[in-house]
Amino acid sequence: MIKTRVTELLGIETPIIEGGMAIAGNGELAAAVSNGGGLGVVSSNPGWSKQSERTENVRQHLRRAKALTEKPLCANMSLQLIGKNPERHLDMLVEEGVKIVVTSGGSPGVLTQTAKDYGLTVMHVVANVRQARRSEDSGVDIVICEGYEAGGIEGADEVTSMVLIPSVVAAVSIPVVGAGGFGSGRGMVAALALGAEGIQMGSAFLATTECHVHQNFKQAIVAADDTGTVMIQRMIGRLSRVIKTPRALQFQDMDKRGAAVEMQEFMAATPSDANMDGAPTMDAQWHGQMGGDMENGEAAAGQSIAFVQQIKSASDVVRDISAEAEVLLAEIENGALRRARA
Repeated sequence: MIKTRVTELLGIETPIIEGGMAIAGNGELAAAVSNGGGLGVVSSNPGWSKQSERTENVRQHLRRAKALTEKPLCANMSLQLIGKNPERHLDMLVEEGVKIVVTSGGSPGVLTQTAKDYGLTVMHVVANVRQARRSEDSGVDIVICEGYEAGGIEGADEVTSMVLIPSVVAAVSIPVVGAGGFGSGRGMVAALALGAEGIQMGSAFLATTECHVHQNFKQAIVAADDTGTVMIQRMIGRLSRVIKTPRALQFQDMDKRGAAVEMQEFMAATPSDANMDGAPTMDAQWHGQMGGDMENGEAAAGQSIAFVQQIKSASDVVRDISAEAEVLLAEIENGALRRARA
């Protein structure tokens, strides 16, 4: 087993953490990741619910996860999703026995001290060195560096994992976890070589039996190759990586043409029957990820979908990647590293 400060702090067998993934991070998936030896994470709004119902929605998914595993679990607190009263949401997590939280989508200073006062272990997601230093200064225990390869909303600086991870490792003393583009044992070994003490994976868990996204989305991931994602909505300041669908290609074309007004009108025309509190972008995400509309919907996914060859249990994903990494590390130590195989 690969042991690092991350495995020690989190009480897990292998340093693999599930990404939060907003809509996609349901309780059954989190339990399966934890049962595989990693750290399962219940997202801030599994399946999507109204703003007023999100705290209770997360509570129910946590209970479903706890019914399936006795191993450590984590809750994601996306400051953009949990609303204007994050303390209430944090109180619920404590009530449900959560010991680890990962914050994202805002300043680490918002909740870190309160969470630490509760005795929680706190991780925070960053996209550059400045944010990592701020996280350490705020008392965060582990910083997760999310590179440009990741799915969903991207950092404005567009720094890749290959540059971001060693830069952050050199800048902070707390443990660093690499995220963005990781979905194989080779990638895990690369992250460790860059100085990370673990990896976070989101897209690698989308096409698993326990993830509650639509089967059409899972099949699209399995069918994708290394060019299977595109960047959209750059011109309106909401840069996102999504799976390549007809809708995504329309966005890409508008970005290339600089058609900002057309893009806003296109987004406003998105069907709103998914009850997304008036957020058309999330309507499109729901239709793609949960509704299975791979023509008109959006589906956030990272470049690591290139490594997904079949639908299998999330527990097996964790075990397989960890086992591959252990073999490669042993070969490096013995000076007999094999050439990469197709």
